[in-house]
Amino acid sequence: MKSLLTTLTFFLFFSSIITAQSIYESGYFIDNNGKRKECLIKKLPWKNNPTEFEWKKTISSSPRKEKIEDIKEFGVGRDYFFKRFIMEFDLQGDDVGISTKSKDPRLKIRKVFLRTILKSEATLYQYSENDVHRFFYTNKTTAYPKLLVFKTYYVPDTTKKVGEKIITKENTTYKDQLKEHINCGNQDVSTVEHTEKDLKNYFKEFNECRGAKIEYILKKKISQTKIGLIASLDMVNFSHPSGVSTNPTTIYDEVMAPKYGIFLETFIPFSKVGLSFFLESTYRQFTTTQNNAFPTVEPAVLDFKSVNVAVAPRFHIYLSSKFEVFFEGGLSVDHDIGTESIFENIEKTTLDYFYGSGLGIGRFKVGYRIYTDKNIVKTENLTDELSESTLSTTSIYLSINLSRYNR
Repeated sequence: MKSLLTTLTFFLFFSSIITAQSIYESGYFIDNNGKRKECLIKKLPWKNNPTEFEWKKTISSSPRKEKIEDIKEFGVGRDYFFKRFIMEFDLQGDDVGISTKSKDPRLKIRKVFLRTILKSEATLYQYSENDVHRFFYTNKTTAYPKLLVFKTYYVPDTTKKVGEKIITKENTTYKDQLKEHINCGNQDVSTVEHTEKDLKNYFKEFNECRGAKIEYILKKKISQTKIGLIASLDMVNFSHPSGVSTNPTTIYDEVMAPKYGIFLETFIPFSKVGLSFFLESTYRQFTTTQNNAFPTVEPAVLDFKSVNVAVAPRFHIYLSSKFEVFFEGGLSVDHDIGTESIFENIEKTTLDYFYGSGLGIGRFKVGYRIYTDKNIVKTENLTDELSESTLSTTSIYLSINLSRYNR
């Protein structure tokens, strides 16, 4: 219980530190002079297309704000890319509640950041505001984005049906535009809805048909998952009661044990902190001998073999566009696979807790962990002091992300 309370205290302490900060993530922007700057950009849901953003050079720098008038383009992580354009489009709404009788959109000139949905020979952009979505495209003959025309409108109900006053209709000119300007191999436009999903799939099919390289495509996902390798060096201490009053504790030599395996790490999108959860599976084996044996007694040996599974949350603080520090802590379970010792009964499964921190650089993470003490001997007879043992571990590890680098 004491070990669990220590771990929970660690979480609460560092959670308060992280939550108290404005969370930033790696990004870049290009100003009106074409100068590109790598930076940290304040994390937002980006539900609506922005007109400004806040950034820092490093996490310790003072925040600065950039407005649309001064920035040509900016990106946040690998999920958000915005380019500035002056466009004509309407925002009359996509449902009849805020639409008009006019079939044609009431175009207004606006300076906006368009979000890139797919970039290739034919590129798809999106603008969103208050659940109204407008889409734009470019192709080989159109360098500047053009609006894919869509509008919900209504007409009076001339049938005089009881309870009906208007009839909802849609201007789907965008389908004619796709058929004329973005069409390969007689693509069927009749089923393409005015949604991000349908249009993205249509543009993807077009570019693949043309043999064009897709430089970027928005991946709609609940989480962001990485897979990789992890290797660590564990500093292990083991002891147990000796049963002899003159020398009550048998202490084994401290050993440095290699441990290696794989991990999965999943990031939680749109959280107010940089939060991920990871799952590790590693193999550990070490041999240690007691170092305070009695002259008449043959030294005892512990040959430990296990598969370890660790699961925990990890909090990330980005110091710059390339570096981060992180804090972690969670549950560690060892499954015995043939440990040999002076004890007749070794626990098949043992549990402890850990907490630690480290530094991330691109694909790599270097970390340090402290594990709580645990007993690896079966405690069938709780009155028998020889059924107790103490295994203590601290660890230094290196992990590498094998997935495409995506912060």
